[in-house]
Amino acid sequence: MLFLGGTHQLFHLAPVAAALSRIAPQMRITCIASDPHVADLIGDVGRRMGAALLRIETVEAPGWWRRFAQWIGRPKLSKLGLLLRLAPRLARARTIVTPERTSALLRLWHLTRARMIHFRHGAGDRAPSSESRLKAFDLIVVPGEKDVVRAVDQHHIDPARLRSTGYVKLDYLRHLDSARPRLFANARPTILYNPHFDLDRSSWGAAPAVVEHILSDGRYNLILAPHIRVAETLDEAAIAQWHALADPDRLIVDFGSDRLIDMSYVRAADIYLGDMSSQLYEFLAEPRPAAFVNAHRAAWRDDPRYAGWHLGEVAETPDGLLDAIDAAVAGHPAKIAEQKAAVARAFGEIDGACERAARILVEVLEEDVHAGAAAIAAPAPAP
Repeated sequence: MLFLGGTHQLFHLAPVAAALSRIAPQMRITCIASDPHVADLIGDVGRRMGAALLRIETVEAPGWWRRFAQWIGRPKLSKLGLLLRLAPRLARARTIVTPERTSALLRLWHLTRARMIHFRHGAGDRAPSSESRLKAFDLIVVPGEKDVVRAVDQHHIDPARLRSTGYVKLDYLRHLDSARPRLFANARPTILYNPHFDLDRSSWGAAPAVVEHILSDGRYNLILAPHIRVAETLDEAAIAQWHALADPDRLIVDFGSDRLIDMSYVRAADIYLGDMSSQLYEFLAEPRPAAFVNAHRAAWRDDPRYAGWHLGEVAETPDGLLDAIDAAVAGHPAKIAEQKAAVARAFGEIDGACERAARILVEVLEEDVHAGAAAIAAPAPAP
């Protein structure tokens, strides 16, 4: 199991690895982490789920490759260097499971003959261009109906190569601690502002105005918690400037902590504010008001990539932000049924998703074993 894409993908697969290791102890399950912190987080999942046999290794991209990727402003390019470092080993693997799609290059470049299985991370509407790589995988495991329909209709994936299992991340995290964190020592409602990293559609460019409007209004606490990859677009000075605005009484600023990935902010907030992130659906697993910033004047109403925007109110300009937030709060009762239906379509059946996903893998891997044994036992063809 490859964990090469960053910490934000980890909870979409690590609980499956732990569950698989626990229910199929006869199988050798190895998680390959791209850095020591990722390895530590996988280990924590394994310990919490009682997966004593889970193997975890850290394999990093060559140092010179990482420095080159940083120098050209493409830190995620380090995944490619890591894949090349792993290629000899992966050529001998029987099955490769991954929550990211760069690993599709192993198949496209004929670097492995292993069965390749993809677990979708997130359940948003953005439909990134990387979804075109889905055809490289032998099996694609998704949370719910929405991703099945998109894979078949847009990418012409054979339905036999698709399985839905429910939203693994939420199944795992919701059983750890059900209490909502309290992050501010006051009674003001809290807004989670969660801009996406795709700057072509993100509201990040409008973030200074968004933060200024909310803080000047004074009625809300604010958590500025952009997608963890936003930090890749910023230098240390810019991040320091943002952190200097933090105020424990009204503003949390976070560009890199584990709270960005473990739903701490999602659970703590009363109102969601964002653009394209699939964290919207994680937030709406408990229906609450949502608002969106249309920073690029997108014609969003009939665009399926913006389907989530129909679940709240949209600010067409930063000046309309507070009106949109107020409308989202006032009109939320009328949105609850629609929010619940959207979450069900995105996430499927949440409870038990980790174990269902593990059992899908058991079924697939046992098919491979039986097929291999049958091939060995088959009589040789007549000369």
